[in-house]
Amino acid sequence: MREKLIAFLSLGALLLSNTVFGSADSVTQSLGIVADVGGTVIMQRTPEANDGKNKGLSAASYLFDIKLTKKFEENGIVVARVKGGRGTGLELDQSGNSGVNTYGQVNANEDQTLDSAANTLAKLVELYYEQSILNDKLTVDFGKLNFWEFFADNNFAGDDNSQFLTGAFAGDKTIDSVPQRPALRLKYALFEKLDISYAYFTTNLDHFDASGINIAQFNFKPSTNGNYRLYVWGNNGIHYKHKDTTSKSGSYGFGVSIDQAINDDFGIFTRCGYKEHSFGNYERDTSKFALPLSAMWSIGAQFKGSKWSRENDVLGVAVGQIYGSSDAKGVIIDYNSGTYKYGAETQFEIYYKFTINNYIALTPAFQYFVNPRGGNVLTTATSNADKNVFVYGIRTAFSF
Repeated sequence: MREKLIAFLSLGALLLSNTVFGSADSVTQSLGIVADVGGTVIMQRTPEANDGKNKGLSAASYLFDIKLTKKFEENGIVVARVKGGRGTGLELDQSGNSGVNTYGQVNANEDQTLDSAANTLAKLVELYYEQSILNDKLTVDFGKLNFWEFFADNNFAGDDNSQFLTGAFAGDKTIDSVPQRPALRLKYALFEKLDISYAYFTTNLDHFDASGINIAQFNFKPSTNGNYRLYVWGNNGIHYKHKDTTSKSGSYGFGVSIDQAINDDFGIFTRCGYKEHSFGNYERDTSKFALPLSAMWSIGAQFKGSKWSRENDVLGVAVGQIYGSSDAKGVIIDYNSGTYKYGAETQFEIYYKFTINNYIALTPAFQYFVNPRGGNVLTTATSNADKNVFVYGIRTAFSF
């Protein structure tokens, strides 16, 4: 309820300001506030899902995104951002039941945090202050931060509003889940082509605690339009071993994320991640066993449409894999009365962003998942539990 109220008040404030001051440009001129408003409408279908029911599934959803930025003369910035919408995508139906089951996530644009009526919650996803000091060499951010805005990001595979829909290409799936949390982030420019960042993300929405995630990232920029990121993270929260539930420890991992523009029309990217996978589930109770991951990789390319006289269009292709944990092999999983298999899932995606004008873009996308969840599918039916999944759909994106 609190998050919905925040979303409502933010939207109301934006509409009121437009009424009083005129356009968004007038708001910027009068108050120094930059308002970025956008949204997506996504429709997807699979001819045959792997939920054991041997039938096709369709899903439609929408998401709105309102971001307000206020800059100060003393090199300070305040950012507030609200996101919300309706629809849970192919992976969950409106009752919260499982549909398409994958490691890679069919629709990274959807937030599947649901209220009691199975509606997507509107949330304040960012509210933080940023200050640059030491001649802009040191940047400090604190408040409620979105992890993926600052770490393991990628210029060609990171924006699910306009780039890849598959979660495995939008981020590193081996990193322990880090939703928007209170955090402190420091970024220091060691040299012109190298900066280092560190952050601590809490596990509690209301206050800082000692069970959160520490992450450090080095970003090397040897050439124009290229980023070579190396990151290391550690989760202080209690993790229990998959087989020996009396043993507990934290978790850690590392990864790289690289994007490099070859020229004005063509760029390539890759992302790899690894996590310590002998510890995985937060609960001793094996009935709450979570499918553990150990490693992932992805590689792809982005082509701009200049070669075919569509300079604002974009074509993207990517392939990748996610690996399960060999340390969890043989552990009993309750939902299909079987034992865990640590196979790899392979993901493919191709999309074409057709830019209509400065405000609207249509993006058809085709996705294919081989050996979904490494052969571990959340269903008691086995008729198509290991079936490969093909998904096609279209995303309409709006920006103002």
